[in-house]
Amino acid sequence: MDSQLNKSSAQEVSAQSLLLWSTVILVSFGWIFWDFLHRQFRFAIEKQADWGHTLVIPFIAGYFVWICRGRLLAHPLKRAWSGLVLMLIGLTVYMVCTLGPTAWHHHNLMGMGVGMTFTGIVLFIFGWQAMRYLIFPLVFMFAFGQTISDRLMEVVTFKLQDIASIGSYYGLSFMGFDVTRAGNTLEILYNNVSHPLNIAEACSGMRMLMAFLALGVAIAYTSLPYLWQRTILVLCAVPTAVFVNILRVMTLGLLSIADSGFAAGNFHTFVGTLWLIPAFFIYLGIVWVLKNIIIEEESDEDEPVTRGITYQGSMKGGFIVAVAILGVAAVGLQVAVGQLNVYLHKEAVFPRKDFSVIPTRIGDWTMIGEDVRFDAAGVEALGTDLYLSRTYRNKDSELPHVQVHLAYYTGQVDAIPHVPDRCMVAGGYIPLTPEPMTLDLDIDQSTWELDESNMLDGSPYPFVWGQNTVTQEDEQVRMPIGIFQLRTTQFSHPKLQNEQIYAGYFFVANGKTTAYPERIRLIAFDPSEKHAFYCKIQFTTVASRSFDTENFREVVSAFTSAALPEIMKCLPDWAKVTSDSNQKFSEE
Repeated sequence: MDSQLNKSSAQEVSAQSLLLWSTVILVSFGWIFWDFLHRQFRFAIEKQADWGHTLVIPFIAGYFVWICRGRLLAHPLKRAWSGLVLMLIGLTVYMVCTLGPTAWHHHNLMGMGVGMTFTGIVLFIFGWQAMRYLIFPLVFMFAFGQTISDRLMEVVTFKLQDIASIGSYYGLSFMGFDVTRAGNTLEILYNNVSHPLNIAEACSGMRMLMAFLALGVAIAYTSLPYLWQRTILVLCAVPTAVFVNILRVMTLGLLSIADSGFAAGNFHTFVGTLWLIPAFFIYLGIVWVLKNIIIEEESDEDEPVTRGITYQGSMKGGFIVAVAILGVAAVGLQVAVGQLNVYLHKEAVFPRKDFSVIPTRIGDWTMIGEDVRFDAAGVEALGTDLYLSRTYRNKDSELPHVQVHLAYYTGQVDAIPHVPDRCMVAGGYIPLTPEPMTLDLDIDQSTWELDESNMLDGSPYPFVWGQNTVTQEDEQVRMPIGIFQLRTTQFSHPKLQNEQIYAGYFFVANGKTTAYPERIRLIAFDPSEKHAFYCKIQFTTVASRSFDTENFREVVSAFTSAALPEIMKCLPDWAKVTSDSNQKFSEE
């Protein structure tokens, strides 16, 4: 009786009116969440191999809504005021993450606020009856439609690298090849020639795993009627993706025997894409098995007939309230951003000079060999094409050579620096200490002066006088502010008999220095800073067993004392960057 009364009191709504108001809602939604949506779109475009599928996910979610439209419209839609609570909670979460401390300015935390807000809007306008059919498309869209941050991906990625390397090792060995494995590096011996294959982060299979999880959930929802079937199919996505990725790595290993170029560059990506085809058919085979385990007679129950859109109450009123809340929140966010001097987008600031102009002779140190250049896979793993890898030797022949590695990053809002205590372990090096040690560097600062006219957080910039290589005139070279420390790890390797490796690093970020990767986020990604950059400065030596940690500290201290001014000539002058930025801001 109540159902018939509700239907009789419901008003029919035209599809054009619903489309118009939905467009208004989406525009208002895009206004307040523009920073998040723009960043997500940029991730999908710039890293298509990893996150390009996120652009398709909203359309798949829309298809889910379309196929259940009959059941969705079988009853009149009715506003649920409880949706406003969820909407306001989502807006609060997003604003706190945007305007709050740097540690909270996290892409996925902000995404949670975006998802809660959108779900609250849908619940408020269309009601609980409709949410029975809309909740799955909404969860699917926000679970698979956003980039997972490096901090969350890092642990899984390294585990998948290990699985891919172990599986490929046993697979190639089973095929009769002479294979050795050290960490995530395979070495195939064929016709007395060694063919190394490095299983980098791009080969971890994380891309394939994310794609298969999204595909598994989509197929399970549309093709399988029982919950147990859907659960098994989604769970099968993980072993399927891992198994196919092992086959892909084995393929690259076999191709590298013919030509090492096959395991790098565009062909490397092409092989990975090609393996998605048999992987897809394997997955369809699993679907066929699950559907045919239990064969039942087809039900005579018909799908509900798609009716017109009916709404109990005023649909337009709900849209107006939602748009008003989003508009007020967007204006409030813009005002707060201006008052708190928060920058939602970090502008890139590039090195003043190419790292290659760093002198080949620095004090008592002279360059040997050529600068190391990485292939496309190496650059992708490093995350930047602004880098330098060069080796120097001291005039004292008893001192070990020092390999210097610089890697420069800018314009980001979040990042995980690539450091040797993780990357070298993946390359087969064995750490001899459970945790990296932090050593105080003894930097010769006898020629340093203080620039009292330029301050950073209340401290004057130290500077040295250096010669401009172009004008041959003396120039002021500002040095970073902070305590100079070196984050150090001692390694061994199966191929090293009586030698060991020391690797240490520190960072220069936004005019400051730190040895801790986790502090980069607090320094370079401060919301009050308009620009962001950081540079990893890494040192590696191969020395005898008699060489110890103190010796490494002394060697790096001596080299850094001579080389740091030359490095800082290439890095941005942070005092000038902030001065120009403040001047431009005052003019505006």
